[in-house]
Amino acid sequence: MLAGTAAAQLALGSVALALRPALERALRARIESEGARRGLIVRMETVRVGLWPPLRLTGVALETRSSWRLSADQVDISWIGRTHLRVKNALLGGPAGLTLAAASTGWDLAGVRGDDFTMALKEPQEGLVLSRTSGLQERAWSVTLENLPVGRLLDVKRFNRPLLDGGMIRGSLLLKTSEASVRFDGDLAARSARLPALTGDPLKPAGLGKPTEVLAKISGVWSRAQGTLEIPRWSAEVEGASMSGSLMAHDLEADPAVDLALDVQRVDFARLMRTWGLEPPEGLGRGAAAPVDLGSATLAATAKGRVSEPASFVVTQKLDFTPPQPMPPAIMRLRGGFVHEVTLETGARRGIDVSPVSPDFIALSDVPPLFLRALLIAEDAGFYGHPGIDLRELPSALITDWNRGGAARGASTITQQLAKNLFLSHEKELGRKLQELALTCLLEAALDKRRILEIYLNVIQWGPNLYGLRPAARAYFDREPAELSPAQMAFLVSIIPGPVKYQSSFAHGTPGPGLRKLVDGLLAKLRSVDALTDEEYQSALAEDIVVEGRGARPEPAAEAPQTQPE
Repeated sequence: MLAGTAAAQLALGSVALALRPALERALRARIESEGARRGLIVRMETVRVGLWPPLRLTGVALETRSSWRLSADQVDISWIGRTHLRVKNALLGGPAGLTLAAASTGWDLAGVRGDDFTMALKEPQEGLVLSRTSGLQERAWSVTLENLPVGRLLDVKRFNRPLLDGGMIRGSLLLKTSEASVRFDGDLAARSARLPALTGDPLKPAGLGKPTEVLAKISGVWSRAQGTLEIPRWSAEVEGASMSGSLMAHDLEADPAVDLALDVQRVDFARLMRTWGLEPPEGLGRGAAAPVDLGSATLAATAKGRVSEPASFVVTQKLDFTPPQPMPPAIMRLRGGFVHEVTLETGARRGIDVSPVSPDFIALSDVPPLFLRALLIAEDAGFYGHPGIDLRELPSALITDWNRGGAARGASTITQQLAKNLFLSHEKELGRKLQELALTCLLEAALDKRRILEIYLNVIQWGPNLYGLRPAARAYFDREPAELSPAQMAFLVSIIPGPVKYQSSFAHGTPGPGLRKLVDGLLAKLRSVDALTDEEYQSALAEDIVVEGRGARPEPAAEAPQTQPE
């Protein structure tokens, strides 16, 4: 009897061993065909059938026709009583260098019926359920999270730098798709989440901000046939900021029309900077004994227009700023004479004395009115009417940058430019933008418009090692500002956005065609507002702009920085 049983088991084992290669090939073909039916490209290094686990896949990769790719070193599948998946070293890669990695997870798979299923995370901890259901007209994906320690389970990076620590998350996500539309609804809350540090400096170690609670809600519908996206309301809250808004977009496939609203109920600049891993701007801290206070703000803004016509956007804004008490000393000192330090091309430091005792200083009352008119037309037409931040130019700037594929056009006001020149580096990074907004509000609260403009004209760069209007007028034209011709004034204003970049445009002593076109365009704007008579305009167009020193002024090799007066 025993001999017969052993012989039967041996025979079954031999048959299974003999059929295993064919079974493994059949399983591989089935998995690949099911993936293709769902629009996926499935690759596997090996497919192995055995006693335990019954099925093991190694070197698994699922790719979409877009830029998403899911891979795993190993997937073990068993189905004794229930279907269980154990996944080792899973990695989800997305666009723009985004990756999500999980070392080892175990899942129970249930309710498999056609394309419908439910997956529940079991290892290393429960708290995540993913479901897919299909109806006659609609398919639904749902994700439910219940106190899931996402920060310990998932490693989220962008270009191999930490992007997010999700902390402990609860909430739900729902996505319903049909031939006509895609509906989505999300409600998430996270404790002890850490957002990415906004340093933006590739030379500095990557990091994350301080732990914070994050609340986010969004719901809406994308109608494929009508080409519309409707988000009636979204809201988000982190330590230091609370905001909400809405978005309506039409004709997405042709000529998108956008109608959006933003309501920032609260921004505490210092707390928000800590949340994003930022230090206060240099010189504004008060030491460990006194917490930094940079003030708080509220903002209500709307924008409506067509993407194809950036100038068509109608933007409204209402900004209210509550300054800190007391105001930071680094801001208050700007009310009187002060010394601003800059770094020269050689790396040496130089002090710019912004006070009447300096021979390079120019008071605002001594600046030619035509020069001021040209400056405001070119750099900040609404300077005297906005609170330091002007969102009216933002849609046009964003659309232009998007079309050009980079940060080609800015929308900074004169006060924002002054904040950057006085306190910040010239690197393009998100963190600096948040610091810039805080500084802008502080400058507007502490100084009047005329003082802001006066400081700006005395500290901005006009060429290599060349700062301030009076030195620029002397270096380029060997004249005082009051002696400049309209064409020379337009030239100086035109090179403000790129004082070093434009040097090659007049290296031979006269502006090249591209720069001359900018100068003539600014002269035309001055004529259009009657700042120039027709005779003055025609004379300025005909004038040959001869650059004397071409802005190249060597500086002493070792110049000691000047001390800052109290």
